[in-house]
Amino acid sequence: MKKLVPFILLFALCSLTFKPVMSATSSQTLAKKVVVLDPGHGGMDNGAHVGNVNEDELNLKISYAIKEELESRGATVYLTRSDDQDMTRRDYNYSKQDDMYLRALKIDEYKPDLFLSIHLNSASSSAWGSQVFYYKKSSDGERLAKCIHEKMKPVTGTRKNISSCGFYVLRATQSLGVLIECGFLSNANERGQLKNSRYHKKLAVAISDGIEEYEKSLSGPVDILL
Repeated sequence: MKKLVPFILLFALCSLTFKPVMSATSSQTLAKKVVVLDPGHGGMDNGAHVGNVNEDELNLKISYAIKEELESRGATVYLTRSDDQDMTRRDYNYSKQDDMYLRALKIDEYKPDLFLSIHLNSASSSAWGSQVFYYKKSSDGERLAKCIHEKMKPVTGTRKNISSCGFYVLRATQSLGVLIECGFLSNANERGQLKNSRYHKKLAVAISDGIEEYEKSLSGPVDILL
């Protein structure tokens, strides 16, 4: 028993002084950052749709995947909508103008560091690829769009470039933001991916990586090739 005493004392001392090493995956790289996610459409406005696949439902699922990923990196994340309702929360007399007005107010209410408006595209069956839009008068928006676009390219395989625009949600808000078209519902192959929760996770990681890249760029010049 006496031989065990020094060992027990040594073990207790080591336990008091030992500090666990945080892994890279648990790093809170976006701590203290506030992000608003705006899942496009909702309620009576389904957005793009093919058969029984509706854009508004997938926008919300993708947004929740992004929320989970951003929170794992320390960010505080809010959503403009959390269910299948537009911002008016009416099931009659739908007004796109009212919805967009309330959406912009809701985003600014949280005073975020940035916001992302999440959408899906639709055109011909041959069109495909993600695209990131920024308000045409915002240099910070352009930088954010570039960072997110570059991180999404390996996932979506897009050949599109970022684009300036005058979309209301970017024009009417006081907050920095971009609008992300995650892909085309009208393309059968891409539609299959966009319905898949594992693909939502890939998009979430890429978009979050893009936000991290943007934050790094604020401390110095960033070289992003398009």
